[in-house]
Amino acid sequence: MESILEAIGNTPLVRVHRCAPSNGAELWLKLEYRNPTGSMKDRMARAMVEGAERDGLISPGDTVVEYTGGSTGPALALVCRTKGYRALIVMADCFTEERFQLMRALGAEIDVVPSVEGRPKVTPKDIENMVARAAELASAPGHYATDQFNNPYIIPDHRDRLGREIWEQTEGRVTAFCQGMGTASSVMGVSDALKPHGVFIQAHEPASSAAISGGERGPFLIQGWTGLVMPHWDPKKVDHLQPIGDEEALEMTLRLSREEGIFAGISTGANVVGAHRLAERLGPDAVIVTLAVDTGFKYMSVSPFAEL
Repeated sequence: MESILEAIGNTPLVRVHRCAPSNGAELWLKLEYRNPTGSMKDRMARAMVEGAERDGLISPGDTVVEYTGGSTGPALALVCRTKGYRALIVMADCFTEERFQLMRALGAEIDVVPSVEGRPKVTPKDIENMVARAAELASAPGHYATDQFNNPYIIPDHRDRLGREIWEQTEGRVTAFCQGMGTASSVMGVSDALKPHGVFIQAHEPASSAAISGGERGPFLIQGWTGLVMPHWDPKKVDHLQPIGDEEALEMTLRLSREEGIFAGISTGANVVGAHRLAERLGPDAVIVTLAVDTGFKYMSVSPFAEL
């Protein structure tokens, strides 16, 4: 490979056995933590920066500004450093310390926003505050906002890369895909790739902030999700919306580590919980794919790993 950016994508697809649905449905996890910064957000960061380059929106030496819950930040720092841009990341102090450390190690500058409830609880207001602060910083000359909630390059990239990989790796056997939502871009992009083949699409949101389902907005532990109605959300691309609770997500995260050797973050545990619900809905013949979104090393200071 000529660049670390060529290592993004084409991640392994691994069958889950001990944590599989009890009715016999197949469950496959795409190990997105095998991307260079340990997260699927490497795909997003590359798509956002390279899209801006193609359209002449960014120049050498510019500062790229983004808000993040901690996975887009390291990914964007990696892409920017590789391409010669400065990365300025806005993040609330409720997110794990490991994420701050990783961003600094990759050369990002961080603008820290005070959180509503403090670590480790995230609220929709924290997300809104980060978005507003990033917009303020990006208004300076020589600054460019990738603005992941509204970025036009991410969904087509997930369609053409992530969605295509899933279809090819399953040799067209996949019957269902499920995934939690931060920006909702991965669900939307994969839906664009797989739904025309008749694949059932399920999206996940936090049960304690199920804004899309019409629930009250509140704090939640599944870092990386947003608990609000995001601009990329399109209900026509989703067959079912499934709320996932914090405790069941934490329990499954630990099970995946101990029983499958899959050391991933809390959102991955939530995805597997959602996959079990999806298996109940579709029956034992289902072939379900979901994502191991990021590495568990970003969560060592919080439950369930901090208590071990």
